[in-house]
Amino acid sequence: MRRFFVVIILLVSSLTSYGQYYVNGQDPASIHWRQINTPNFQVIYPDDFEQKAQQVAYILEKVYGYASETLQHQPRKISVILHTKTVHANGFAAWAPARVEMFPTPSQDIYPQKWLEQLAIHEFRHVVQIDKIGEELPGIFKVILGQQAAAAVVGAYLPFWFLEGDAVSTETTLSHAGRGRLPSFEMPLRAQVLQKKIYSYDKAYLGSYKNFIPDHYELGYQLVAGARSRYGADVWAGVLDRVARQPLSLTAFDKGLKLATGENKIGLYHEIFNGLKAKWQHQDSLNELTPVQVLSAKPKYFTSYRYPYYVNDSTVVALKTSIDDIDRFVLLQANGKEHKLVAPGPWFRESVTYGNNRIYWVEQKSDVRWQHREFSLLRVYDINRGMAWQRRYHKKVLAPSVSRDGKHLCAVEMGSANQSSIVLLSPENGDIIKSFPAPDGQLFLTPSWSQDGKHIFTVVLGDRGKTLAELDVTSGKLKTLMPYSYVEIRRPEQQGNYLFYASAQTGIDNIFALNLTTGENFQVTSSRFGIRDIQFSQNGKKLLYADYSANGFRVVQANEKSLLWKSSPQQEEVHLEPAQTIARQGPGAVQLNEPDSALYPSTKYSKLGHLFNIHSWAPVYVNTTDYTIHPGVSIMSQNKLSSMVAQFGYDYSVNDKEGKWYANLEYEGWFPIFKLETSFGKQKSQYYQVTNYTNQAGQVVRSDTSLVDFSWNQWNVDLNARIPLDLSRGKWYRLLQPEAKMEFTGIQHNSTTPSQFFSGSIVPITYRLYFHNLLRQSMRDLQPRWGQIMDVSFRHTPFGNLDYGTAWSAEGYEYLPGFFRHHGIRVYGGYQRKELSATGNMLSDLILYPRGYKSFSNRQLFTLRTDYTLPLLYPDWNLGRWIYLKRINLRGFYDYGWTEALASQNNQTINYNFSFQSYGAEVTTNCHFLRFKAPANLGVRYSYMPDLNDYRFDVLFSINFSAL
Repeated sequence: MRRFFVVIILLVSSLTSYGQYYVNGQDPASIHWRQINTPNFQVIYPDDFEQKAQQVAYILEKVYGYASETLQHQPRKISVILHTKTVHANGFAAWAPARVEMFPTPSQDIYPQKWLEQLAIHEFRHVVQIDKIGEELPGIFKVILGQQAAAAVVGAYLPFWFLEGDAVSTETTLSHAGRGRLPSFEMPLRAQVLQKKIYSYDKAYLGSYKNFIPDHYELGYQLVAGARSRYGADVWAGVLDRVARQPLSLTAFDKGLKLATGENKIGLYHEIFNGLKAKWQHQDSLNELTPVQVLSAKPKYFTSYRYPYYVNDSTVVALKTSIDDIDRFVLLQANGKEHKLVAPGPWFRESVTYGNNRIYWVEQKSDVRWQHREFSLLRVYDINRGMAWQRRYHKKVLAPSVSRDGKHLCAVEMGSANQSSIVLLSPENGDIIKSFPAPDGQLFLTPSWSQDGKHIFTVVLGDRGKTLAELDVTSGKLKTLMPYSYVEIRRPEQQGNYLFYASAQTGIDNIFALNLTTGENFQVTSSRFGIRDIQFSQNGKKLLYADYSANGFRVVQANEKSLLWKSSPQQEEVHLEPAQTIARQGPGAVQLNEPDSALYPSTKYSKLGHLFNIHSWAPVYVNTTDYTIHPGVSIMSQNKLSSMVAQFGYDYSVNDKEGKWYANLEYEGWFPIFKLETSFGKQKSQYYQVTNYTNQAGQVVRSDTSLVDFSWNQWNVDLNARIPLDLSRGKWYRLLQPEAKMEFTGIQHNSTTPSQFFSGSIVPITYRLYFHNLLRQSMRDLQPRWGQIMDVSFRHTPFGNLDYGTAWSAEGYEYLPGFFRHHGIRVYGGYQRKELSATGNMLSDLILYPRGYKSFSNRQLFTLRTDYTLPLLYPDWNLGRWIYLKRINLRGFYDYGWTEALASQNNQTINYNFSFQSYGAEVTTNCHFLRFKAPANLGVRYSYMPDLNDYRFDVLFSINFSAL
């Protein structure tokens, strides 16, 4: 029983330590919401998304039984929230509270399956996984913890590669075009295994700062689908059964896997990847490669060059991405030199184009306040003159394409209900000139201009996969150029009488050419791992593209004489393993044709009526601010729109043997965010009581001093209002946040309270203005190379029965680059001034002290803290399952402080000015414990205080749950 309660506390702590619940953001307050209730789902959506919401409900109900089958579990009814005002495509399933959140705008690099279908299948499979754990957990866990029991067990025990790999396997088996059927999906792993090696399990799963590691979706698919193809479709159902039924065992997943396959995680990893290596080596030996000239330099670290375009015969412009630097557009010279141009902000894939010395690309522009409202930002850079102009669109504009002469510009526009159109834009200011809607709910992808500027070639995605089409911009007629197919095709580009495009027809992404007159199809290139981004030189005699290797995409060119021109059937289907085997284990691709009319009644969804949603509880008090756990009770609520988070309960102090009732609420559904924290209960303390004993003459003959316990009733109410304003632009993250906070403390005597003890109210008010301006970081950066943080506060007590005076402060950080790459300098400066009240009371400190020193009473305090940070090693080393060490860092520091302190002399308070300093070093490690995906930071700090002739050691530890 003792072990049971220890595990309960560990589970609650793992769930609450990265924020009590998962809040992804908020939608604009102006949205009116509706809901559709089906037997198994509640779909919540903005009122202008009715038709597509009906489609989502239909798809979810259609796949419900199929996606549940191989895990042998049909989940309970769940809510699905559609965020339609965003530009990016995504989705996730979360528990505590249980719901699915979808971002239904499709991306331009979507594979040959409709986005809502893929999203519904993938995310619903996550629901099956987590609900199966929750349903089969011992009942006592659900009684004690509510929904967070399943969430904690899944987060603590199930590898992320399993969760995502199983969902990708499901989308692959239940559709014609899941990611498991795409050669590009296995391309990074294939290149790594053939050109480098099979990394250790820990490195493959937990990542590295030394090498590029394919993500856990790609790893997980190979492991989950590979196990299914070897051991049967139901192999993972038994593994989850064991995890759910033995939540007190830290090795339940490994033991379940061992029973089902004879191998634990590491054994299964090596078994499957050794098999993949043999298969890929055989396929690789049969591949005769197209001779190419590599134009990009051989990188020291993983670096990709995408979207290459000829500027002239000796210069190419491309977008460079790397683990060692932030994304940048660069010029590649024939002499091997590279010239940096401009760093874009968060850009959309397949949304870069070049013509007439100008680069056009589309960035994701966040709303100033609402995380779930985004805009398309078209930016234009002249390689000779710098930034030309930019244009923000309220609609979703993606995949721009400019003609080679720069006279014509088009893009794909997505309407509020996912209607797709090709729009003609002004190449000088981005104005929308004309629009061509896609027929029958189809989707336009990656358009490009014909050489005469009178036609647009585009990929079209429909119910039966993808095709290539030609749009006449004069008449608006759309002509299909080949049959629809579930084979991947990308980015068409006309040259002469041929339309070149990338396709996966050979099992590796290669370049194909379609004769626009005869309809004949030819394979043009033979790449080892895969290609992207086709372009031609001005005379059409050189073919330029991005070719993948284990070190990233490289820019290559091929002469026309070296091209294959091998006759090939149009869109011949690719048969990849293990996709073919696991597809045969189930019902095959589920037919998900769109309904002709509304199938389910819809009703208004009231935000006020659904403000609270109690989902979990715990037999402990959980402080989500400092991550501490006390005896008590917690009741947790988060509404389905994630606009209101609340916690209620009782917090018991073991030392005082007293407790307090509390209620904390935070509402983010309005422009300002309001947070209310209130508590009421008894507080205890002690005072010294002197008892004098006298004789008959009244003289004191003996005195006894004793400690007397006393208590009082205390009511605390903190009300905070803040407005986080996202002012990010390009490569800079910017946030401006004004904030005001009022704290009320009411103290009431009871029968034990001494009369001289304070009774009444204390009401401090704080006004704060925070701002940061930080350069985006590369994967290997320890801190921003450039940036500023500023924080100004003023605090006073204008109300209440006790005056604590006033205090104001100003503090900030400056980030600067160090002497070498990934070295960094950080300078902190802080100043505060406090005025005592008439009664001598004083407010607490608002700024940091030099490291190693504790706080003390002061009127003024100035602090300067300087740091120099650098990485020492990238060991990629593990000690069994206990720790995986990715990086070792060193931080040296020197701190200086000056203060006007308060001291006592002859029972009087005097001012005492002095300065003090400290210096030392921190050695920290970026690591993972127990193969848990969230990275940890563990280290030690040595501080020496010469003014005190003393030193101090501190252990440093943190876990970054936001990285999950």
